[in-house]
Amino acid sequence: MRVPEFLVRQFYVKGSLQPHGDGFRLQARNGMGNGTLVGIGRVTMDGQAIDPSAISAQLVGSDTVHQAAEVSRGSPVSFSRGDVVTFHIAGYPLTPGEHRFDVEIHERDLGLLQLALKDTVRA
Repeated sequence: MRVPEFLVRQFYVKGSLQPHGDGFRLQARNGMGNGTLVGIGRVTMDGQAIDPSAISAQLVGSDTVHQAAEVSRGSPVSFSRGDVVTFHIAGYPLTPGEHRFDVEIHERDLGLLQLALKDTVRA
């Protein structure tokens, strides 16, 4: 299911897309409700596929780092309403300008969710 843009805007922390190290980072805030991720599907930045092994996520206030490539039904990641997560993507540098980020996630109860967002990286 493609998630409508107005709902994606409720999750994405606007302005959080920033260069970081040799890649970039962005944040999401769960304003909807509790859930469980059981898989990460296709992820792209500006149409370029991103290898799941380059993606990690950390709940703000937690020391645990989750690797996207390890998320599965056997190793799910639970999240609660109000959680803020910082995603780090290594090896994919960003230049100033507008960028489009697309991600497919598998949520235990909702199935496949496709999200797309655009944001601008300032010089």
